[in-house]
Amino acid sequence: MGRISPSNSLLPSIGTTAIPEAPGFTPFVAMCFTVNYIMGTGFLTLPLAFSEAGIMLSVVALGLVCFLSNVSKNYILEAMCRANALASPRKTDTSPTESSSSSYGAAETSRLVPATTSQRVSTRKFEIVEMCTLFLGGNARRAYMATLGLYMFGTLWVYTTVFGHAMASTVQVVGVVETDYLIWVAVFSVVVVPLTCMELREQMGVQVVLSMARFAMVILMVGTTVAAMSADGEDDNGQFGDQTSANTAPLANIQGLYKMIPIAVYANIYHHSIPGLSMPVADKSKLGFIFGVTFAFGMFAYSLIGGTVAWYFGDMVKVKGANINWSEYHAGTGHKNDAGDWVDRAWWVSIISVFVVCFPALDVVSAFPLNGITLGNNLMVMYYGDKVGEHENDKRITNLFRLAVAVPPILCASKWNNINKITDYTGITGFLIAFTFPAALHYYSKKAAVEKGMSATNEYSTQFWSDDSMTFAVGAFGLVLVVFVLGSLLITGAD
Repeated sequence: MGRISPSNSLLPSIGTTAIPEAPGFTPFVAMCFTVNYIMGTGFLTLPLAFSEAGIMLSVVALGLVCFLSNVSKNYILEAMCRANALASPRKTDTSPTESSSSSYGAAETSRLVPATTSQRVSTRKFEIVEMCTLFLGGNARRAYMATLGLYMFGTLWVYTTVFGHAMASTVQVVGVVETDYLIWVAVFSVVVVPLTCMELREQMGVQVVLSMARFAMVILMVGTTVAAMSADGEDDNGQFGDQTSANTAPLANIQGLYKMIPIAVYANIYHHSIPGLSMPVADKSKLGFIFGVTFAFGMFAYSLIGGTVAWYFGDMVKVKGANINWSEYHAGTGHKNDAGDWVDRAWWVSIISVFVVCFPALDVVSAFPLNGITLGNNLMVMYYGDKVGEHENDKRITNLFRLAVAVPPILCASKWNNINKITDYTGITGFLIAFTFPAALHYYSKKAAVEKGMSATNEYSTQFWSDDSMTFAVGAFGLVLVVFVLGSLLITGAD
């Protein structure tokens, strides 16, 4: 199939166009981008969650979340296939910004006219907010945009504060914590704002290198912890200074599950970015494999880090992130000075210590622009509606929307850098993004396909999980998590 140009007779007014100007991503590059999306700084809190919920119970909970996240990923891919086949090539008289707020029904049926008999993911990109317009209606579209905006704004805000705090505590500029923090936030903005204005292909090298840093982080955290376990008792202070092995992490503690589940979900969310990740991939028949392998890698890496670090440090895992425990890592080299600090450590030990402690700063440099691109693209679709295809190749306009989502969180982080309570509540919206909206899109897109005389299944469908009852169960899982975590936060907050 030739590339789609703006004059193509099959080009739907609602679907955004994507004209590749360069060879598409290989599966490896696509996996690197996906890893950078899902493996944010949140996984560094997994060891603490493992120590509170218990190692075995946490592995089971993490496995469940990874599996259901992979299922809901397929729901989005199924809906993308149906949108490609069903989106009307004709402009409608009703702008999507003024369309009916009802669920899929008469008001939306006119825009669902089979454009092709092929249900597959093509070079036409449908953002989630567009598919909400097609299959769920106006209210759902606005609800999704509000949900995504709240979640992503909080995420970008946190990324900025993480970088500022990590660098200010490691590399002092003027020696005043508050001033150093603002300096590093400014440095952060100089790097990530231009990256946010770039397309994914343009930052491929940066993202691949930073994904390799994530692999190195997993290897170093797990490897040094295992080495410390085997060397425990050889010196008076273990391998991590005064942070000796506590071995207090239980195998199971049901009372800590409410802390484990949200962290596990946050560590696997990238569903809002699946359309953007899918578009540049050269062989789109491999999308299911690419995303599935990424989830499997995440499950493996998360379990290793959470289990080994929680087992070794126990209740001494740092609240702000397990990587902070590496600030006193000495691997049996060097000695304590009169102030109680380890000095004269081996050069390679110092490199490991600095890299692990500073990893969040590297992490958010890659994660910020990826999430900013997703939010900016969806906001642009929300604003232009049917006419987005006329503007999306105009860099001035796309940059304007991306600046609109990238700059405010940085400004907020410059003023307010302690937002734990805010992110506790804004993060709840991630459950809807990961489970409830994908399930709704799957159900109503399948209904639309059947009503148009098309197949209810495509290459991403499964006999069991694509069944309506399972779709409802996954969607309900997201709603239950919202109630469960919100209730827990209100109760603990009241205490």
